[in-house]
Amino acid sequence: MRTVYVVSGPAGAGKSTISQALAGTLSSSACVEGDVVNHMVAGGYQPPWKSERLLELTWKNIADLSRNFVQSGMDVVIDYVAFPQEVIRLKQRLREQADCKIKYIVLQVEAEELIRRDRLRPVSQQMGLRSIELARQFDEYGINQKFRLDTTGMNEDQIDEICYEIRFNDLYTIED
Repeated sequence: MRTVYVVSGPAGAGKSTISQALAGTLSSSACVEGDVVNHMVAGGYQPPWKSERLLELTWKNIADLSRNFVQSGMDVVIDYVAFPQEVIRLKQRLREQADCKIKYIVLQVEAEELIRRDRLRPVSQQMGLRSIELARQFDEYGINQKFRLDTTGMNEDQIDEICYEIRFNDLYTIED
C-alpha cells in the first residue's frame, strides 16, 4: 500500500526542505508542491486565504495528482499548508479511487525562527506576518500534538521520524 504524506505548517516551517528530503528517501515517489498547483491559475488568481473557491480547486487538483501517482505505484509527498478539514477531504477523495494511507505532519517552529527564515527568502516570496498568522491559526485549531513536529532545529533524523513513527499514521479521523 502506498503512502501519501501531507507535510503542512506555516510558511517558513521547513515544508519544502522536509518534503524534498522525504521524497528523495522513498524508492518511488512524487512531490506535489501545493503552491505550484495553486499558481497554475493565471487569470483571476487570488491567494488561497482570500479565495475559498480557488483553495478548493487547488485541493481537488492536489487530490487528482496524488491519485494518479498512487495508482502508478508511487508514494506522494504533498508540500502545502493543510488544516485537518482539508486532509479529511483529501482522504475522502483518495479513498474512492486509490489504495493508500495518509500521514499528516504539521511542522512547527518558534516565531523568531519563522521570521528569520522568511527574511532569507527572495523578497517576492516573503510572507512577513502571514507566517506568524498561520502559526497562530494552527495553534488555535487545536491540532493534536501527535501530528506536530518541531523543526526549529531541523535535522536529518526527522525524516526517519516521519517515515517510521506511527503517531503520524492515517487515523479514522485526523481530529483524534
